[in-house]
Amino acid sequence: MTQPLAQTRDEVVYLVCTHPRVGFAPGAKGEVLDVLLATGELSGEVRWESSRPWARVRLPPDARPSAVRWMVLDSTVASLEDAPAVDVDPADDPDGEEGRFREELLPWIFDRHLELGQPGAEARGSVEAGLIDFRVEYVGKRTREALRRPAGAHHKVSRILGATLLYHPNRLVYLLPCDLHVAVYESGSPGLIKMHPLGRAPESTGLSRTLLTATAEEALIAWLGPPYNVQNTGRRRFPRSASGERLLQAGIAEVQLNFARLPQRVRIHGSRESIEHGTRR
Repeated sequence: MTQPLAQTRDEVVYLVCTHPRVGFAPGAKGEVLDVLLATGELSGEVRWESSRPWARVRLPPDARPSAVRWMVLDSTVASLEDAPAVDVDPADDPDGEEGRFREELLPWIFDRHLELGQPGAEARGSVEAGLIDFRVEYVGKRTREALRRPAGAHHKVSRILGATLLYHPNRLVYLLPCDLHVAVYESGSPGLIKMHPLGRAPESTGLSRTLLTATAEEALIAWLGPPYNVQNTGRRRFPRSASGERLLQAGIAEVQLNFARLPQRVRIHGSRESIEHGTRR
């Protein structure tokens, strides 16, 4: 899988998450459209929670619901993100020629949450409510190939995808890549702490890149408790893990994790804890 930004970003830790499908209510028309949450069961059909909307969406003039209810047609995305439109056969596509502008509704809503409060954001559409609640299944690390080969070296991804299709057909699998920034400082240090991107962090912290990425991965596993990791870690849970022991040898006794740039109305939860906008640990 190749994405335009993959060449320039240093993705090293990613979260494999699932989330229920979200889709437009049947026959949704007008200025504000209801969006429903999907439910399902083992090998069963996908149903929709119709008792109350999960969100209300106001689409911009150049967007409309797709014939596929969990998709939206937005002709400006390709130009704004400098990405080519999808090549489709209009004769076989449920949205005809406009099928090339189709994208999943959930990421489209995520973008609206990300743009909350920014100048001109309303022109791209808006969302009322719509809490995006990702369930993290697995935390993994990889070098800059993380976006391009998410299933290559990590067989867990294909296992999670297969299990989700079987047991939770109403849920979709998403990979959330995380850039890593690191600082080492004395406890109780006053003022702002300068965080360095991973490419510079080994020099500024005196710790190896391998140790820094392993610490981030193992600490996240201990914090969130993703099921596909917990069954393998057992008692060797951070800080009683390989990276925790190496940090003690380097004279570091405390680790703090902060999630930056997580939008409002977006949450990531595991079996133990959850991360929301502004969470610190």
